[in-house]
Order: sequence, then structure tokens, then C-alpha cells
Amino acid sequence: MARSFEKGSLVPSIVIGAFTTIGGILYGFDTGLIAGILAMEPFKQQYGAQLPDGTWYLPSIKKSLFVSILSAGLFCGAFSTGYLADVRGRRLGLIFGSIIFMIGVAMQVARSNAVLFGGGRFVVGFGTGAISSIGPLYQAEIAPKHIRGTITAGYHTAKTFGVLLAAIVNNSTKDRGGKSAYLIPIYIQFIWAIILISGFAFLPESPRYFMKYGKRDKARQALARIRHRDEDDGVITSELDEIEASLELEQSAGEVSVKDCFRRENKQLYRLILGMTVMAFSQLVGVNFIKYFGTDFFQQAGITNSFVISMATNLVSFSMTLPALYLIERLGRRTFLIIGYIGSWVTQYIIAIVGLVAGDTDLSRKVLVSFSILYIAIESAGVGPPSLVIVGETFPLRTRAKSIAISLGCDYIWNFVIALATPYLVDSGPGNANLGSNVFFIWGSCSLLGAIFVFVWVYETKGLTLEQIDELYNTVPFAWHSDGFVPRSLQADTDLILELDKANKTGDVNVSDIEVSDADDASVLSLEGIREIPTQSQQQGWSNL
Repeated sequence: MARSFEKGSLVPSIVIGAFTTIGGILYGFDTGLIAGILAMEPFKQQYGAQLPDGTWYLPSIKKSLFVSILSAGLFCGAFSTGYLADVRGRRLGLIFGSIIFMIGVAMQVARSNAVLFGGGRFVVGFGTGAISSIGPLYQAEIAPKHIRGTITAGYHTAKTFGVLLAAIVNNSTKDRGGKSAYLIPIYIQFIWAIILISGFAFLPESPRYFMKYGKRDKARQALARIRHRDEDDGVITSELDEIEASLELEQSAGEVSVKDCFRRENKQLYRLILGMTVMAFSQLVGVNFIKYFGTDFFQQAGITNSFVISMATNLVSFSMTLPALYLIERLGRRTFLIIGYIGSWVTQYIIAIVGLVAGDTDLSRKVLVSFSILYIAIESAGVGPPSLVIVGETFPLRTRAKSIAISLGCDYIWNFVIALATPYLVDSGPGNANLGSNVFFIWGSCSLLGAIFVFVWVYETKGLTLEQIDELYNTVPFAWHSDGFVPRSLQADTDLILELDKANKTGDVNVSDIEVSDADDASVLSLEGIREIPTQSQQQGWSNL
């Protein structure tokens, strides 16, 4: 960011937001890593058991614990670091999480011991939970409102890219002899943490964090750097004033504690239930079943090239998050998420029904692979990104860090439950349910319930500042009415705009003479509804307003 950009350029905001997504790569890489190494022969020989015919396998209990214990760490990390992000800042919280992550990786490679490996998985989860709860919070607070959804959704895109990278690395090392087959992918995780620590040593702190503690000068410096404007620029002053007004209103209720996250005032409890449930459904649709156990599950289903299929699903997953960055602002969070859940429901029911009717045949295996890939495509675009964006921007500043931590903690609890239970649900043998592809009935049903919940409970927040979102929740009674919400700052101009429309039609006023000082926030209400005011270089056709 040392090079010169135009005043008000979005490049610094985009670069900072994009760098933060490396935390998503770190999370995704670990997710994809465990999916591959569970199916590697050297790993099974090191931590598994041998059948009488000489075949090595990993018992369901070890498979379950090695995966699920990460989720336990994710929950602890996300829940405990909300306080750190509030007191010490978003940057230091992210650096702290990265250091903890590196300690966990070191534990996994230190000795070939199941207890130490499992403990390292927990510590890695703790660090990842800290990064994944603070990262989207930091992104939402530094991003301009009209690209906030895209920047925050980029975190999920980075997660899918990390899973894809891990699948490629796993496929490259799986045939190596000895422990290096699974140790090399684990060692690579150090790279992501080192990059994060190095970068956040120089990036600016969130201006909203500084404002929360009355450090307006530091907030002004940070915001000017992020928005690439002079510190005395009117746009900077206006945004700081808006943050300050919102914060003063919230702080008038006193110091914030975890209890405040569960209060009804300011629709806080409603929003917390929203965040927790959205993140719960993002797990209950079963996506991590494919990401954690996909390679092993495809092997059990009789598919010989399971590592290649895993790479294909992860490539599709990453690719489909890219159009999501556009669609989340075009369609809105609420509509996009409903479409994602319905698509997930349909594809998973097809897998389950064909598997139930056709049994263990070539047809059922082809349907399993093809519709698993289609399901992953739909989930990666229409469920993961909008869920993360909704949680990142829903809560008021006063309780934002703690509320996001609780919501993501709920995500990790369900991640833990699913990771713990899935091997017993899917695998055959004594003590297991042997559901096989019938497990998709469960994930599909949860997807349908998720679509219903979003329609009833989730508000549309596209195009609003974080402060205007507060106003939305306090003035619109039902979620399905939120699309028509107009902030007071625009409503105040309604009479003036109507008069201008009327005068312009009679020729009394030439509307094109009106100057716009800030095209970023320039929008008006006309007789036809909200319209964006063009910049001065685009002011042709103003009479059509």
C-alpha cells in the first residue's frame, strides 16, 4: 500500500480485507488436511489397527476424536477471545490466535503419539477459533458499506481455497513412504500463521475499536489510512461522527458483559438467536461431512480414485465462492441464503433417494459423486458466504465482538457434534448405524428447516452501514418486511426530493445543477423510490429521477 492511489480509493480497504482472509486459508487448509491424512496408509499404520487379513484401518473412535477435538478447540478459542478482541484490539487478537495455532502444529509433529497428536489438534482449533471469530469482525468494521458483504464473504472463499490447497498437497504426498506422507501437509501450516503474524504487525487497528475507548485521534488516523483520505477529510469526520453517535447511545446502558448479549433491549437477544441459528444450520446441512470424511467415505462407497474426487469437490467448492462475492451484494444476504438452502435440500434428497432405491450399484455411486459435487457447489456459493456475512454485520457495536464469538461458538459446537457422531452414523460394523448415503436425508431435512428459518427470522442488510442495521432491527417488526427498509437519514430528505421532482417537471428547478460531494453515500428518494445519485461525470439524464 506504499504506492499512490486516488483519493478515496477502495484499494487499501480491499487489500486489508483480502489479507485478513489468510486466516480463512489457515482454517480451510487444516480442514482439508485431516480429510486426506485419515485415508493415508502411513497414518493408519501409525495410529490405527490391523485386521487379520493385514489391512490397516482407523477405528471409528479415533477417526471421530481426531476430527471432532479440533471443533472443541474452535469453540473454546472463539468464545474466549471475544474479550481479548474487545480489550486489546482486533489486531492483537489475530496475532495471539496465530501464535497459539503454531504451538498446536508443533505438538502434532513433535512425536508420533496419539495423545499428543489429539492435544495438538485441540490447540490448533483454539488458535483457529480465535482467528475465525475476530477476522470477520475486523473485516466488517474496516470495509466500506457497499463492498462489506463481498469482503466478509471473501473469508469463506479463502476457507474453500485452503481446503483445495490441502487436497492438492495430500494427493501429492499420499504415496510417499513413511510418515512424511502426512507430516509434510502438517508442516505447511506454519506458513499461514507466520504470514498472518507478519502482516498484522503493520496493518491498522479497527477505527471502531479506538472509538469505543475514546481514542478519536487514533481512530481518525486508522480510518484515513483505510479509506485513503486525508485525516481532516469531511468523509472521515462524518463516518467517525456516525460511529460515535451509535456508540454513545449503546454505552448509555453501561458496561457490557456476556449477560448483555442475552438481553432483549435493542433486539439483542433476537439477533443473537439469529446468529447462533444461522451458524448452526451452516453445519447441519452436512458440508463438513464431505470436507472431513469425504475421501474416506468415497473409499468405503467403492470409489477407487477417492483422492481425485476429493480434489474435484474442493475445486468446485472454491470456484463457486467467487460468483458468491458478486451475488451476495446483487441478490442480498437473505434471498441468496434461502436459495442456497433449497438447493442443498433438493440435491441431498436425490442422493439419499437414489442410494436407498438403487443400493450399492454403479448408478448409485455415479449419483453420489455427481450430486455431491453439485451440492458442494450450491453450499459453497449460497450457504457459507451469506451465513458468515450475516453474522459479521448483524450485531450492535457494544456487543459485537462477544456476540460474534458466541455465534461462531455455536457453529463450532455443532461442528464438534457432527464430527463426533458422523463416523458412527455412516460406518458399518458393531456399534455403528451403517446409514451410508441415507445420512443425506438428515442433512437435506436440516437444509429445508434452514430455508424456513431464514424466511421468518433473518433481516436483509444489503447496502446498509453497520449503524443503519441497528436502526433496521429497531424499526422493522418482521424479517420479511426488511427489504423495503429506508434509513432515517434518507427519509429526512423525502420531502425535499419530492419537491425537486415536482419543480424539475415544471421547469422551475434544474436538478442537474445540484452537486454531489460524496458519491459513495449519495442516494436519494424520488417518486420511483431510492436512486443512486451519479457522480458529476455521470450527471446526464438527471431529469429522469
